[in-house]
Amino acid sequence: MGQIRTVFALIIVVVATAAAGDVSEMATVAAGEYPIGEDTGPIDSRPAHTVMLEPFLIDRHEVTNAQFVRFLDSLDVVVVRDASAGHARRRDVEGADADVLFGGTATEPPLIELDDEDARIALVNGLLTPEPGFENHPVTEVTWFGAQAYCRWRDARLPTEAEWEAAARGKEGRLYPWGDAAPNAELAVFTRPRGQTLPVGSRPAGATPEGVHDLAGSLAEWTSSLYRPYPYDPIDGREDPDAPGERVTRGGDYIFDDSPEALTTFFRSGFSRAVQHGHRHIGLRCVKSL
Repeated sequence: MGQIRTVFALIIVVVATAAAGDVSEMATVAAGEYPIGEDTGPIDSRPAHTVMLEPFLIDRHEVTNAQFVRFLDSLDVVVVRDASAGHARRRDVEGADADVLFGGTATEPPLIELDDEDARIALVNGLLTPEPGFENHPVTEVTWFGAQAYCRWRDARLPTEAEWEAAARGKEGRLYPWGDAAPNAELAVFTRPRGQTLPVGSRPAGATPEGVHDLAGSLAEWTSSLYRPYPYDPIDGREDPDAPGERVTRGGDYIFDDSPEALTTFFRSGFSRAVQHGHRHIGLRCVKSL
């Protein structure tokens, strides 16, 4: 692609400037009681139960490479090439350098891992930029910490697992975000080769009635919730942002091709959940409380 990757993992060492999200690009999920889990689903989706939720807004689309680059650009960072160490560096107001981008020995959790071949953000002429043609594709390789940081920059947050499922499933308990019809190529982005994502919103027929796209297929998505057994209880510690452990990812992804079950609204098994790493099949979207 005519580009040389020279960055590895982006490490937070400065505070991002907050930026307001565009609520016109968010859909409203009404307050009320929502079905969660499924007694006939995988063991970790049992038992079926209900949760009461306050109203919230959720992104209509997954966060794109271009959007995530704008977030990275908002950090107080100057990207330069340190040929001897292979580092990119930040220059603070006094002119001293501090490592920001590097690989291998990070003591702080990275925002995004850019050394992976599936990352579509590269360092070009000293600037972080989406690879041509992937600007509107969902961003990959973002860690859970990076997903949190991006949503905070938007004055938003990651959805809880229950909020995610409520947005996908609705009060009527849809089997898939669009209803109960089996997945096909017009409804979801799946059964695609590794690295071959599509632009967000490429399957409008698969959106929820509220207009939320790609909740099945495309990328799995980070939630705020620790991966713990159901029933979901928001006060049992699973929503503690400082607690160690894997976080739930939801929504299937573009590579899944073995079973329609992986695209159901209640499926919560089978994805990488290591918070300190980015993953080729995991992205994010944000929510706001109302």
